[in-house]
Amino acid sequence: MTPLHQEPPLLLDMGEKRGSSSLSSPSLPGVPGSSQALCVWLPTFELRLELARSPELDATSVALLSPGEGARRTVWQVSERGAEAGVLPGQMISQAISLCPALTLLEPDPAHYDAAQEEMLEALMDLSPVVEPAGRGRIFVGTDGLERLHGPPSRHAVLAFQALLRIFPRPLVAATRVGQAPGKFGAWVAAARAGPGRPVVVPDLELPAFLASCPVSVLPVDPLMVQRLERLGITTLEKLSSLPEPALVGQFGTQGRRALEWATGRRLDPVRPLHRPQPIRVSLDFPSPAGRTETLHGAMDRLLEKALSRPARRDRSVRGVRLRADLEGGRSWSMEVILREPTARKESIAFPLRARMALSPPPRAVERLVLEVFQFGSATSQPGLFDRKEKGGRDAGGAEMVEGALPLSLREAVKELKLKLGHSPLYRVVEVDPWSRIPERRHALLSFEP
Repeated sequence: MTPLHQEPPLLLDMGEKRGSSSLSSPSLPGVPGSSQALCVWLPTFELRLELARSPELDATSVALLSPGEGARRTVWQVSERGAEAGVLPGQMISQAISLCPALTLLEPDPAHYDAAQEEMLEALMDLSPVVEPAGRGRIFVGTDGLERLHGPPSRHAVLAFQALLRIFPRPLVAATRVGQAPGKFGAWVAAARAGPGRPVVVPDLELPAFLASCPVSVLPVDPLMVQRLERLGITTLEKLSSLPEPALVGQFGTQGRRALEWATGRRLDPVRPLHRPQPIRVSLDFPSPAGRTETLHGAMDRLLEKALSRPARRDRSVRGVRLRADLEGGRSWSMEVILREPTARKESIAFPLRARMALSPPPRAVERLVLEVFQFGSATSQPGLFDRKEKGGRDAGGAEMVEGALPLSLREAVKELKLKLGHSPLYRVVEVDPWSRIPERRHALLSFEP
């Protein structure tokens, strides 16, 4: 095992508690992954990108504001000089400025951060096709079978640094931490223990000994569980490993079992290949910057109509929607909504978007609005009132409309109307006396009950 190099982080990030970080991300279900993992981690990814874009701020006290909090803005990430002055992540703006009057506050630019994350993913794909993101600035790379291509594991970290040098400036790459170990958890802990530019490689047989000295805060479990363990004097994974599994399960449920498996090195979460369905992206440019909420809602409705009418969305329901805006002055704003139930109805998608926008509106006037459908659900049952694919639709050539031949969408529509009105508002024509001289006696109207 390579020597460990422990250095304090150069930047502080609110919520960057190692134990609370998720080790899961969208991947192909049921696809076997890589048991050997390489974790590439750039701490305080967003603030470092801002400092790389404005190098003149590197020697000053800088803080990045948290996104999406409306009037109650707080500090998200702080530079080293700002932290020395007493500014901490999570503080209110007024409190941070009182502690450091020379503090420079930066608005977040989520579009810029997402673009940099995509570039980071593409660069690491040159090393291995199995990559899995775990939040901005942290990516797992599967390294199974790479020894024949790239040499020993210590060489993989060097290649990862070289790949990042092609897209990021040298100061960003120098601050990146790399760890390699069996399973994603071991690789993440190795990266957290690594120094900037000094990778940590943990062989298979040395994983339990490497994890034993780590604090329990590295576990990706509920922070309340970590607090309870620390109050009981269980501060390291070695002490946690000595506890019986039934006792942990009795106290913490399945989290206790998973924590014990991580602590002893028995649980090796594989790196699974990233599954990225092609998103549907539509945009609208404003002739002049728009700041009124009604204007933005109308533009959002138009974008939803365009996105739902795209052929790529046909027969698929919508699960995740992202709204981004290019703001006046060069910044950006974004928000995303994951629907509780997949749907293809415009109003069902627009309502949560409007609610989120009311809580976190764009801080400036919008020059360009972009709507992106990035997550899809199962096939929708709303293709149209008469689906040509169904037997008994228009292709039936006006055949008798019996229940077994009705389009499913028509039956569902009548059921919904009955629930709202209490009766079926549709009627069917039934032939009664076709030879009668009186036209009114030839046919009758009966309530349509599918």
